[in-house]
Amino acid sequence: MNKHKDILINMAYFISALLLYLMIVTLFASINVLNYKSVSVISFIYTIILFMLMGFRLARKSDKRGYLSGFLMGTINIVLMFLISILFNTPLDFKILTYYLVLILSSIFGGMLGINFKKK
Repeated sequence: MNKHKDILINMAYFISALLLYLMIVTLFASINVLNYKSVSVISFIYTIILFMLMGFRLARKSDKRGYLSGFLMGTINIVLMFLISILFNTPLDFKILTYYLVLILSSIFGGMLGINFKKK
């Protein structure tokens, strides 16, 4: 039960951090501070870092196999993002699959880091 609670807390952090980021970027884009190209690059980097942090947070609370904790967190987040993309009728192509793979790999890397920086 404790593992499920940790996953749900991480999901809440993920969703709230993503929504806060989207509001800030939308504000900057609407007042023409950022153009489309810079918004897409910043969004890609932010999402990679966010996935890495979520894998890191879950793996710190794990006993062993941090990469599996990162994979689990990344997969859950990807499923959530995939369901949202289905809701908005976004076609699934090679570019999006590559994007999802990069996000899962960053979450796995965060999980490997998190297990090594565990609280004693």
